[in-house]
Parts: sequence; structure tokens; C-alpha cells
Amino acid sequence: MDFGWTPSQRAVHDRMRALGAEADAAAPDDRMRVLARGGALGLPIARDLGGEGLDLVTTALAYEGLGATLRDGGVLLAAGAHLFGVALLLARVGTPAQRRAWLPRMASGACMATVAATEAGAGSDVASVQARADRTDAGYRLTGDKRYVTWADRADVYLAIARDGGGRAGGAPARGLTALLVPRAAGDGAARVLPGAPLATAGLRGARLAPVSFAGCEVGHDALLGRAGAGLAVFQIAMTFERALILAFRLGAMERALGEAVRFTREREIGGQAIARHQAVAHRLARMKLRLETSRLLIYRAAWALDQGERGQAEAALAKWHTADSAVASALDDLRLRGGAGYLEESGLPSAIDDALGGSIHSGTSDVLATIVARWLGV
Repeated sequence: MDFGWTPSQRAVHDRMRALGAEADAAAPDDRMRVLARGGALGLPIARDLGGEGLDLVTTALAYEGLGATLRDGGVLLAAGAHLFGVALLLARVGTPAQRRAWLPRMASGACMATVAATEAGAGSDVASVQARADRTDAGYRLTGDKRYVTWADRADVYLAIARDGGGRAGGAPARGLTALLVPRAAGDGAARVLPGAPLATAGLRGARLAPVSFAGCEVGHDALLGRAGAGLAVFQIAMTFERALILAFRLGAMERALGEAVRFTREREIGGQAIARHQAVAHRLARMKLRLETSRLLIYRAAWALDQGERGQAEAALAKWHTADSAVASALDDLRLRGGAGYLEESGLPSAIDDALGGSIHSGTSDVLATIVARWLGV
């Protein structure tokens, strides 16, 4: 087993670190455009479809580099939803025509994608969604309301999960779920996809979470991803990619925070002695390092499994679960090391905790992920 990186992988990582620094220096509204110009939105997409054709392990390393220098976890979350939640799914299950139509624009950032699955009564239990996809002669009519959609007001296309309503008469029973790629302008030239205003979230504000209403918008047969009625399976593929990779940027953020904490504890003195010399402080730093390295191993293991063509559901669940919990625990440790100064907004640490807390919810809570792992264990 080789834990080393090739020169080309290191070059990608270093390029993404520089890109993250450029985006960090940009105005918040410009950061996604910087990422798009630098190629971050198409790294694992095939070269003939506008991407760089990278494997997922290298893609994870690239996003670790972005997270090391770009402190806006929200915009990185939105980039991950676009790339891992939609583009990789399209590359896996889309038809050749769908891939040609969408992926080059997604890879360049000319077309931003996001996932619209959560509803008021269907969060962790996506099988309970009530949004309806009724079949028409031309394709589907989609009606329903979604919550907490990342990049909702700026997305160009939505991966919508809806209950298959059957035929036009409405008398046919629901036939499971259906996954549709819904352009924002769908529906007789009118604005039938209606994003709401971004929500006032505690953290991850750059993700621009908002509700989206599908007001009877019409899409063609070519909007269907996978088979009609098989939307739950399609959604699980999307979530596996997302869970495996969407927190790869957290590795860079955790390493940056650890380095800053080490420097602080070496420089901060009490009674003429650096606080790093106190065992309680040193052990807190050591635990931050442990969480970083175990998270890193789990994320790269999950990415490797997907590169090998494995289903990777348990590996992805473990990676997302452990990394999300580790990010919260280490952010709290970082604040405690600074004492009262860490509690000031100007320190950036309260915002870092809020961002980390958001990571423990999106793409499946820890309880949901634990259930997935338990099922894979046969219990």
C-alpha cells in the first residue's frame, strides 16, 4: 500500500492551494467564479467533456489544498454539491447525450448545479418526499417545495428528487421516486422554478441555502436520470459521491487550524512559560492531530474505493461521519486553547465552529450515517 503522492498529484494540490488563496482574497460573491476559472469545478470530469480527468483520490487531495487556503467553507460546500452531488452522478448514470449536454458547462462553471431533495417532512428520510413528478406526453410536470438547497438562488440546474405520480390522469399509484435534472428556466418560458431568498444560517453562509419551489414546471423525457421510479437508487449514488468527498476541503482547514494553534501555544506565555509546555495543552493539540489524520485516511480510503468501481457506501458514510465530528471537536479545542480571546468574533473561531457544525448535518447526519454503516455490517 502506497501512501505517497506522485509529482503530478502534488502539482495539482499546490495549484489548488494557490487557487484557494486567490479565492480567499476575492469578494465573497466572486469566489465561486474564481474557483470556476481555476478549474476546480471539473477536476474529475473526463477531458473530452471539459474536465481534467483526475481520479477521485487526486480530486480529494486537490480539495484538501483548496480548504487549506480558502476559509469560506460555505462556497466550498456549494462547489462540492455541484461537482460531487450532481456532476459525478451525471458522469456515472447519465446517458451519452446528457453527459455531452451538461458536463462541459458544469466543468467550466458556466452551468452551476445543486441537489434539491430535502423537504419539510423529508430530510434524513428522503423516501418520504412529497414533491410530485407527473408524466406528460412531453416528459414530466414537477410540483413541490424543497428546503435547504445549496446555492439555490444561483444554480442553473437542480437535481430534483420527486415521487413518480404516474400518468396524466392522476389515478395511477405512485411508483417510487424519480430523479430529474431541472433547468432553472423550465416551463413554458416562464419562471416555474422559484428559488427563495438565502436563509440566515449560523455558519456556511457562502453556501446560500434557500428554499426552492417547483411550480408545475415542465421538463422533457431527457431530464430523467436513470430509470423512472428508481430515483432513490440514483439519489444514493449521488450521496455516496458527496459523502466521500464533500468534506475533503475540511482536511486542509483542519491542518491550517492545527498549525495556527501550535504557533499560538508556543508564543502565548503564562508565568514566563509557553502554554504549549503544559501537558493539558499539548494533549489537546495531539488530539487535533489524531482527528486530522484519521479523517484523512477515511476520506482517501472512500475515494479509492469509488475509483476501484466499488459501491463505497459504507466507506463514504464513515468518512463523512468521522470527519464532520472531528471538525467540530477540533474547532472547539482550538477555541478553548485561546481562552476568552478565542470567543471574540474577530478571532474567526466562533465562525469556524458554526461552519463545522453545519458539516455534521448536510449530506446525512451522524445518526443517519451510523445507520448506513450498521446496515452494511448486517445489523
